[in-house]
Amino acid sequence: MKRYLFFLLVIFLNCTSVNDYYFGRVTDENNNPLENVIVLEEGFENQTKTDENGYFKLNCTPDWLSSLIFSKQGFKTDTIPTVYIQSGETINYAFIEKKDTTIIQLKILN
Repeated sequence: MKRYLFFLLVIFLNCTSVNDYYFGRVTDENNNPLENVIVLEEGFENQTKTDENGYFKLNCTPDWLSSLIFSKQGFKTDTIPTVYIQSGETINYAFIEKKDTTIIQLKILN
């Protein structure tokens, strides 16, 4: 019985685990990578910048999921939630699930 409960616990933890960091890529409207975009965890001082290929990796604040703010001079600042609910049933995570890279497109200021 103990072995069965342990097995179920391991499966549950593996199915619900997410990364301890945010990651993604930032591009312009023409899908060109944007370098030095500031990526800031809303409500915290935790931030990073995108590399020459537009990629970023930012450590998450423990036990908290925030929205991410993307900012670069000459472009509109954008705020993207990292957790959202689809159809009132499924909770989805942007930037932290072990799936394809999340891509953000920033628009040039008019």
